[in-house]
Amino acid sequence: MTFNLRAGALALGLILAASGTAWADAYQDGMKAFGSEDYAKALSLLLPYAKDGNAEAAYLIGEMYGPRSWGQKGENRNGVEQDNAKAIMWWGEAAKKGNSDAQLKLGWWLMKGQGIVKQDEAAGMNWLLMAANQGEPQAQYEVGIGYWKGRGVKPDPIAAYMWLDLCSGEPGFDNAATYRDQLAKSMTPEQVTQAKLMVQAFTPKRSN
Repeated sequence: MTFNLRAGALALGLILAASGTAWADAYQDGMKAFGSEDYAKALSLLLPYAKDGNAEAAYLIGEMYGPRSWGQKGENRNGVEQDNAKAIMWWGEAAKKGNSDAQLKLGWWLMKGQGIVKQDEAAGMNWLLMAANQGEPQAQYEVGIGYWKGRGVKPDPIAAYMWLDLCSGEPGFDNAATYRDQLAKSMTPEQVTQAKLMVQAFTPKRSN
């Protein structure tokens, strides 16, 4: 019996393609389950991807384990019990891979020092800056306030103005413009000009 190398290679390619399609389909099914709030199903489908280094899957798993916007601590939200330690762990994995939503969550927890997380404003600002540099408006707002008030960084009115201005046009961030204008009253004209030039030069960039 002879083995047809060409036929064997073709068969192997078809098997790998089918496997890849099934892998992708499972990911999409997990995303759909998350969207429909079937978190038990979403967790089981997305966990392999998170373990394999998928930042979005890791972030969503953090969301499933994380604090609720309703209900009580420990609530079973459609199949997943709240577990802040696991949420922080998965957000950390996603944040390290450049997920701006996870960087925002991790930075916020470190700034506040709530629950299982010890307050570390310097580390919190570091994560918030990563998200802000990607164009995440909530992170830009938090960073602007941080530079204004000196939270985790040395006070810097120019940087504060820049970050507050960058997010001021986003829906829900009207107070950023109010704070920016309030801050400008204590700045020199040269400082305001420099801050505006920094705003013009800003380009969102992905962090790694």
